[in-house]
Amino acid sequence: MKALFPFSIRCIAILLLLVACNQNNQVDLSKIDPGRYDSTWYNHTPLRFIQTNLNEMDAAMDVDIYVQSLVDASASMVVFNVGGIKAFYPTKLPFHHMNPYLEEDIDLVGEVIKKCHENGIKFIARFDVSKVNESIAVQKPEWLYFGTDGNVVNYNGEVHTCINGGYQQEYVFEILKEAITAYPFDAIFFNMGGYQTSDYSQVFHGICQCENCKNRFRDSTGFELPLNIDDNDPVYRKYNEFRNTTTTELNQRIINFIKTLDPNLVFQNREGELLRSESGTGFTSGRDWNYHATENVKRTLNSFKDQTPNDTYNYLIGMDYRHTATSPNIGKIFLAEQMLNGAGPGIYFMGRMENQYDRVFLPTLKEMFGFHKKNEKLFTNVQSLSKIGLIMGSKEEYRGIMKLLIEEHIMFDLIQTSVVGSEKIPRKLEDYDALILSNVANMSDSFISIIDDYVKNGGKLLTTGFPGIDAESGSPLNKIRLKSLGVMPDYEMFPQTRSTYLKVSENDKSALGQEEFKDFDLIMMNSGFLKCKPGGNAESYLKLVPNTMHGPPEKCYFTDDEITAFPGIVTNQFGNGKAVFIPWQIGSQYGWKGNNGQRTLFLAAMEKLLRVESTFETDASPLIEMTRLGNRNGAFEWIGMINHSGQIGDAFREPIPIYNSTLRFNPLRPIKSINLVRSEKGLEFKQTEGWVECVIPQINDFEMVLCLYK
Repeated sequence: MKALFPFSIRCIAILLLLVACNQNNQVDLSKIDPGRYDSTWYNHTPLRFIQTNLNEMDAAMDVDIYVQSLVDASASMVVFNVGGIKAFYPTKLPFHHMNPYLEEDIDLVGEVIKKCHENGIKFIARFDVSKVNESIAVQKPEWLYFGTDGNVVNYNGEVHTCINGGYQQEYVFEILKEAITAYPFDAIFFNMGGYQTSDYSQVFHGICQCENCKNRFRDSTGFELPLNIDDNDPVYRKYNEFRNTTTTELNQRIINFIKTLDPNLVFQNREGELLRSESGTGFTSGRDWNYHATENVKRTLNSFKDQTPNDTYNYLIGMDYRHTATSPNIGKIFLAEQMLNGAGPGIYFMGRMENQYDRVFLPTLKEMFGFHKKNEKLFTNVQSLSKIGLIMGSKEEYRGIMKLLIEEHIMFDLIQTSVVGSEKIPRKLEDYDALILSNVANMSDSFISIIDDYVKNGGKLLTTGFPGIDAESGSPLNKIRLKSLGVMPDYEMFPQTRSTYLKVSENDKSALGQEEFKDFDLIMMNSGFLKCKPGGNAESYLKLVPNTMHGPPEKCYFTDDEITAFPGIVTNQFGNGKAVFIPWQIGSQYGWKGNNGQRTLFLAAMEKLLRVESTFETDASPLIEMTRLGNRNGAFEWIGMINHSGQIGDAFREPIPIYNSTLRFNPLRPIKSINLVRSEKGLEFKQTEGWVECVIPQINDFEMVLCLYK
């Protein structure tokens, strides 16, 4: 966080950039004991994960070549097709469709497992029960999904099944029993679980209208199935609850069944020990999210103490282009984000590595996985050292705030709303110096009490958007219920309207920063806005200027009479803590246009109003993403640095080197040495009054600044 404690960066850089930086100095990892998080093979351990989604013709593969490709890539885990749409083993079940390319005398799954285990590679068995072959579908129509048009979905001979049908509710357990009792799997992965309503061409077929869904929803709620998606419809909100409940219930039944067959088996799914996600690009017109892997790792690692993030870089360009890869540079960024946020690197291929049509990225994959393997002690048993927690509300809002925080080098954790107040979360909320609520509209009463108590007990809270105006289920309550915000419960929603601004007065500048706001008096605002009134001793700044004239040029002005009394930011002392409320979506606005006024206001809220202190400062470019993690066993801490300078609009090219970035931070313990792990160089540093200062001479693609304690 560069703005909180300004210091003479350039002078320090000149003083600290010493010859010793250029000396090769590999860290002796043999002397480092990272300890263990627990006794499992997967939790906070250095995993390297490759998923090969095989087509049916891959059953004729050369197993030795396949396994050697995993070994050459330093993989420690592989996901391999076993059953569901196609059985890749000699099944005896009548409604489990045998892969037609599997030779009768070959036990492909058995051979691959044996050779993977011989090479120390864990085997994750992939099942996909979202579809059955059309030859089975005609015999079992009661297993199928029916769209709102009354038809089934047959895609290339494979027909969609329904989660509430007999195939997923009953027959899947026969498939699992046959496979698990035959093979020594290490983990089970279910692909495309839950309610699948779109096909591979992204055609939406509607809410399933099969008899199983109709009957189960009616028995559960007393209502008939809705036909349309409408968040304002209370029956559809009931259906959303029903979907979540039934999906979780089936997943838990599968987990329990798996554990009865083999207690050591791990489940890779939403409720399992390995929480899988994908980072990639989409075949869409929108700009690709370059912090995708950072988001996926943080949201798991910072929300669940007993679930391991298992993020995979999606090698292909969406489902429409399965046979060509994304830019190799975005691939490297995603793998670096996975590693430097505390997870193992992972990648997902369509088919085998040795038969890819686009092989440009494969040398980089081997290099990145090799780096992780060589330094795997440094990725073992680590935890975030961030002091700010970002609680995830609407996607556009929290992503925009993520972008702001990353560009300003403000370290943060991502926390899912569902774990707030639960035993699942690895850190208590009171361990954070500040929390950011990013447009969390749906809140339970207990959630509200937890947040208000956090502030009352001395916490600092920044809230954006429309907090708690709806119940947890989504039912509108039309009240602002967080008492800590210091505003009256009643409000009026001002809709998103063009040419709307926030007026900055001289009094506002005194509170928010004269220097920072000296050159502008308006901030653009193209978001919905809660027209609310401060209560008690709350203080407010900025005033809403709605829907001003914007054409023709002769009419582009507004008068003082058009400036309302509704504040754009409110601050309130509540108990021993303090809250700042921005009643509009500043995050999504910044993510959309990157507006300088919005960025300045956000930073003013953090440093001027909340007075959030920092233990980290830098003059590094905003194009450098930074992370900070420490070993739970007290062996080390490190700072990750990822160079995003290669992004040009929608293209990801090679990053340019970034020179002489100064870091100043407060380590957990006194430091005896600092090493650049990527560059394999030692680094001179200065340590004064608990603060460490050093200069990173050059960052190419990424760097890892390792601090060993005295």
